Amino acid sequence: MKKLILPFAVLMLVLAGVACSSRANNTDYKDSVKNALDQADLKGVTVAEDVDKNTITLGGKLHSEDAKQQAAQVAQSAAGNRIIANEISVEPVGNEADARKIESNVDDAIEKNYKAALISNGLDKQDINFDSKNGVLTLKGKVKSMQQRQVAEQVASSVPNVGQVVNEIQVRR
Repeated sequence: MKKLILPFAVLMLVLAGVACSSRANNTDYKDSVKNALDQADLKGVTVAEDVDKNTITLGGKLHSEDAKQQAAQVAQSAAGNRIIANEISVEPVGNEADARKIESNVDDAIEKNYKAALISNGLDKQDINFDSKNGVLTLKGKVKSMQQRQVAEQVASSVPNVGQVVNEIQVRR
């Protein structure tokens, strides 16, 4: 009877370890990031998490570029291995409407420049979708190879006024 109990106990310990490690990989960081931002007095920042894409998206409005960068640093320190997409709008006090219009025009220009860059690099026939928000260019869709995925990201990072590229492009099998 003792011979049967020992292997069973070892098996239960192994299964408990596997369950704990898989739970650790699916940790929800949204609340941790939000609490860290609140403690840093960055209460105007919204936090959204996409566990499947390993991404935390920061949104909302702050009054300076320095505050936006500080929010990204605080979020990254609380987000573990998550990718931080910093889509915070910078709107200086008194010029909020002008700032929103400028950011919208900049995002439109980023998208047009990226489309032109895709064409010039022969990637326009691939299934690449993209969206720019507050200087963050998010890439989605599917391509035929890992090299095309990498080129699409490199091209995006070279587009003027792109502050960050979030590459969610999948490689077709």
